[in-house]
Amino acid sequence: MKPKHRQLLDGVEQAIIQGNGALALDRIEALARQFERDGLDSASKARIEQTLQHLLRLAEASARGTQRAIDQIRDIVKNARSLQTYDHTGQRHNTPTRAILAQRF
Repeated sequence: MKPKHRQLLDGVEQAIIQGNGALALDRIEALARQFERDGLDSASKARIEQTLQHLLRLAEASARGTQRAIDQIRDIVKNARSLQTYDHTGQRHNTPTRAILAQRF
């Protein structure tokens, strides 16, 4: 694998880790253009394929983590609007609160 390819692959990985999807996409497109210009030998193809599989798993894990964070925030906001308590029989009771939701300006 050429050093330029490794550098571009590392850049894609860093963008994914940083959570910067737009930058990751830009770097993937730059990598594709570089591959078109340089071509690939068989030995490089196997190593690059392994690296791309790693990047795919990393991106999928990032997407799952982001979705979990969104779900947690949604639950926090939902729960801030009510107080859940349980009585002596184990029955759940929801009591609305007057929680003020954050506003964007």
